[in-house]
Amino acid sequence: MLQKSNMIKIMDLYFDNPNEIYCLKDISIKIKLAHTSVKNNLNNLIKLNLISEIIEKRGKRKFPFYKANVDFDLFKKYKIIYNISKILNSKLIDFLNDNLMPKSIILFGSFQHGEDLVNSDIDLFIECKSNNIDLKIFEKKLNRKIQLHFNKKFNNYSKELKNNIINGIVLSGYLEVFN
Repeated sequence: MLQKSNMIKIMDLYFDNPNEIYCLKDISIKIKLAHTSVKNNLNNLIKLNLISEIIEKRGKRKFPFYKANVDFDLFKKYKIIYNISKILNSKLIDFLNDNLMPKSIILFGSFQHGEDLVNSDIDLFIECKSNNIDLKIFEKKLNRKIQLHFNKKFNNYSKELKNNIINGIVLSGYLEVFN
C-alpha cells in the first residue's frame, strides 16, 4: 500500500468536504499533523491554486482560513481521480461484479464530474436486470448514498439519461451504444 503524503492528506479533507472552510488548527487536528507542516503544505497548495486563503479579522487580530477552489479545473480533475480511487478501494465494483454479473458498470452524475458535495449520492448505471442488493456497508465506507440504475437494455432510457451515462466513466465492462 502506498503511503499518503501530507499534502494529499490535506487535499483529502477538502475532497470529502469541498465547501468547508478550515483554520490551520482544525486541519492540523483532523489530519494529526504539526501546525508548521500543515502551514508549509497549505502554502504549496495555494501556489497550485487548489486552496485559497481568506483573512478574517476577529477583534484586533487577523486569522487565516482556508477553502478549496472548487471551480478551478485542476481541483475538479484531482477530485475525479480521488472519487474513482475511493470507489475502487472500497471494493464496491468487485462486489457488484460478483453478485450481479453486469455487462457494464458506469459512474455518472456529480460524483463523476468531481462536483459532488457532502450530501451528494453516487450514481451507478448497472447493465443487468434489476436486483435488490444491500449496499449499506459500502455507503458507510464511502460516506455517500449509492443509487443504482438498473437496465438490462441501455436503449430503453431517455436521451438525457443516455447522454449522462455515455459521458460517464466505465468502471467495469463495456457499454455497447450502437449495435
